[in-house]
Amino acid sequence: MNLVRFHNPRYAANKVLVDELFNNFFKNDYHEDYVKNCESSPAANIFETDKEFRIELLLPGFKKEDVQMIHKENLLTVKVDNVKEDNNEEYKYAHREFGAYNFEKQYRLPKSVDAEKISAKFENGILNVVLPKKEEAQPKAPVEIKIS
Repeated sequence: MNLVRFHNPRYAANKVLVDELFNNFFKNDYHEDYVKNCESSPAANIFETDKEFRIELLLPGFKKEDVQMIHKENLLTVKVDNVKEDNNEEYKYAHREFGAYNFEKQYRLPKSVDAEKISAKFENGILNVVLPKKEEAQPKAPVEIKIS
């Protein structure tokens, strides 16, 4: 009489999944430049009030001097293009998920924005841009008309 080992395919699939999970846990299974080559841009919040628009850009890891803002033909451009490469010969990343990389983000501004009065403030890694509306674009108080 011969004994034959029986493998239930249902249990074999689970075993393979668990083995792969533990085998790949510490393995760097993506290219090291994957995060750098992602076209990532910072998160943004845009608000509108009766008098202005506000844009908040989340820029952790950047300094005020790194950020450039340009307004040209109703297009507001916020960019960083001078982040230095971290080329350290002493170590090589085993796993890397974040870093500070170059980006460029553009916003088409409505004609109601007064471009001469645009201001920005950088504080605690958040860039706050204030875009005031022109006087004629702001809502006016209702005028009572007397009937004669």
